Amino acid sequence: MAGLDSDTIAAVATARGNGPVGIIRLSGPEALSIAQTVTGSELKARFAHYVSFADSMGSTLDSGIVLYFPGPNSFTGEDVVELQGHGGHIVLQALLNRCLQLGARSAQPGEFSERAFLNGKIDLIQAEAIADLIAAENEAAAKLASSSLTGSFSKHVNSLSEQLNELRALTEASIDFPEEDIDVLTRHSVIQRLEQCKETLSTLLDEVSKSQRKTQTYTAVLYGAPNAGKSSLLNALAHDDVAIVTHLPGTTRDTLKQSINIGDLTLEIIDTAGIRETHDFIEQEGVKRAKATATSADLIIYVIDDAAQITDENLIDFQSDGNLILKVRNKIDQSGREAGISATKENVTEVGVSAKTGEGLSTLANTVKDLLLGEGHQNSQFSARQRHVEALAAANEKLGDALAAFGVYSAAELLSEDLKLVQATLDSLTGRVSSDDILGQIFSSFCIGK
Repeated sequence: MAGLDSDTIAAVATARGNGPVGIIRLSGPEALSIAQTVTGSELKARFAHYVSFADSMGSTLDSGIVLYFPGPNSFTGEDVVELQGHGGHIVLQALLNRCLQLGARSAQPGEFSERAFLNGKIDLIQAEAIADLIAAENEAAAKLASSSLTGSFSKHVNSLSEQLNELRALTEASIDFPEEDIDVLTRHSVIQRLEQCKETLSTLLDEVSKSQRKTQTYTAVLYGAPNAGKSSLLNALAHDDVAIVTHLPGTTRDTLKQSINIGDLTLEIIDTAGIRETHDFIEQEGVKRAKATATSADLIIYVIDDAAQITDENLIDFQSDGNLILKVRNKIDQSGREAGISATKENVTEVGVSAKTGEGLSTLANTVKDLLLGEGHQNSQFSARQRHVEALAAANEKLGDALAAFGVYSAAELLSEDLKLVQATLDSLTGRVSSDDILGQIFSSFCIGK
């Protein structure tokens, strides 16, 4: 962003809309002078001043608290001031306009966090964790993002990078001093240590992949014949009457979405029209939409009326291609089937439930969570994004190729260059090596004022 070293930026740092408290955040070399002009007060560092905020004519706009954090000991590493007044949109906009009149400019999305990154206050993983913490839709996602914000993920990446840097230096030493006839690689067990790095990297990749799955929102479509109890199951899982339920077949004619939390999992569950042959044009469109929704869902939940004693072949005509499938045999209160997992055939698990009585619903919820998050999801330690997964996968592959090539050619020169690529890929995670395109993509997704 242009003028990052000289501009003073300002923005509303609280959510849009009216509230009890609203905050204007300033960062940059003129932050203190602008705040002192607005408040008419000399501001002490890290001291809460109760002041009035004045417009250009000296009339009071609002009153509240002002806090001054001198750089470099601030969030951005620059002088930062927070003006905390009442949270009305009109009042906040007037106060922001006054700051802009005095020389600040409006901050771009994520610019405060970008300045913190560029000034070495946080790394790129921590910056992304800020956005993930704000966007967290359940407690588990918030905890994972908070862990990444404190640096738990970065520590793993930095440790690997430092090990690779040391081993790269030893590899280059073996190239620079061949006349001394010293086998540096053997003496320092460089290849064995690189193989250990490969194992550590593979483990971290697996952990990050699980963490990334845990923090995303999944879609699950309820799919089946009319009157199988799909809408009743949606209501039971949502703990609310979000779908109309009647004894008449074909009640649901369109897709109905409801976001729910199942422990660590945020799930958008979609109720669909019952699948059957019909001459009703509206119901035909509903069936068409149900099939289209099922093809793009992360999980297809086949709902079967267990009391009707209908075979699957007569019940469903949808052919899944690569989708996760879970069969739910509903109405076990009528069929007499025991609640819980009844069978697993061809990687498709069957769960017996009663949406009416609640039997088997806890097993269903846990099964959905395990299918979508995978084994070991309970052990996730930090938040992660698809960018992190891709970078670690690329580094893991490059390191594997480097070791394989050295095993064939025993060329320290090639190994050194390969290790440089691996280290650069790892360092792109934390931002030690980054491009303007990556930074722009990441920080532009932040809210203004963050």
